Amino acid sequence: MKEERNSKLRQLIRKLNNIRRIQKQKIDILCNDIIAAHGTFINHLKSFRFAADFYENLLGATNLDSLAGSAGAFFAENIADCSIAIIFTAGDALHQQQSEASAPQIHFYSKDSRLEDIPSHIGPVLTAKMVEAVCQNSKVCSADDLCKMGFFAGPAVLKRISLAAIGLNNTGPALGMILLYRCADSPLCDSELSLVSSVVKGLAKAVKALQTSASSVEPHTDSIA
Repeated sequence: MKEERNSKLRQLIRKLNNIRRIQKQKIDILCNDIIAAHGTFINHLKSFRFAADFYENLLGATNLDSLAGSAGAFFAENIADCSIAIIFTAGDALHQQQSEASAPQIHFYSKDSRLEDIPSHIGPVLTAKMVEAVCQNSKVCSADDLCKMGFFAGPAVLKRISLAAIGLNNTGPALGMILLYRCADSPLCDSELSLVSSVVKGLAKAVKALQTSASSVEPHTDSIA
């Protein structure tokens, strides 16, 4: 009789331990879900704040040069140790009348003295054709992607930097692109590129609006019969 009670007691203890183990597993899963959701929420907040600050920073831009200056300075300030090239395929109304093969406008922004020679190496390969290829790619282009498109800056240069490019395309012709680069010992990460990608559409709209504005105020002369 005593052995029977002990056997039942052991069974109850095992059952209770199983229930506790299952509950602990459920609590762990719930906690992990809460932590993941909190992290996602924080990332959304960071992305929203980044975009809000970026667009506020562009408000004073009255032409493409000042727009590039505002955007480039913002990226250089808010992405650690990052250097930027803002490339526009067309500038003022005069540039818009040039052929598609004309050289794009390139604006470099960098606070890293170790990379001060990089613009002279990569500037010549940032052609209108390169910009068009990046825009058609419709994604963040890595160094490998760019090399496949003809980005021949040389292995010595590419070994020194981590770089990526994002096209500006307002559902039409290629407007330009953003090129980000940083010392190779601190590669650009997905979260940083995601932040930049989040404001690309807005920047493209600003470029298009300024181009349209420049075109509308372009002086013209009527032909004399």
